[in-house]
Amino acid sequence: MSILVLAEHNNATLVPATLNAVAAGLAIGAEVDVLVAGEGCRAVADAAAAIAGVRKVLLAEAAHYAHALPENLAPLMVQVAGPYEHLLAAATTTGKNVMPRVAALLDVAQISEITSVVSGDTFVRPIYAGNV
Repeated sequence: MSILVLAEHNNATLVPATLNAVAAGLAIGAEVDVLVAGEGCRAVADAAAAIAGVRKVLLAEAAHYAHALPENLAPLMVQVAGPYEHLLAAATTTGKNVMPRVAALLDVAQISEITSVVSGDTFVRPIYAGNV
């Protein structure tokens, strides 16, 4: 079982929330790979490779990935999703924009906003009810 984490960055530095997604992947108990997509983002790929527990980094550099538009990132994730059992992203604006599109393209359910991992198929999520 392996996991692909979408790295969030500004083409120069890795966003710390990516570390949370990697930690979640490691908690599932699988090998974690990181996808870095951007323009001129080799330094981000190097930073991702230095994260403890990351097996490998997939780097996609092109002008149309420069601004992390979900319309460009989602098809890329789907293209490389084949060998992965889980696809993860941080619960940030980028992650919340990309992952629903990935789930729709793959015709799978999305599990979002988890707060902890119990096992590879059991996650803890906050529940909101009523008019809080």
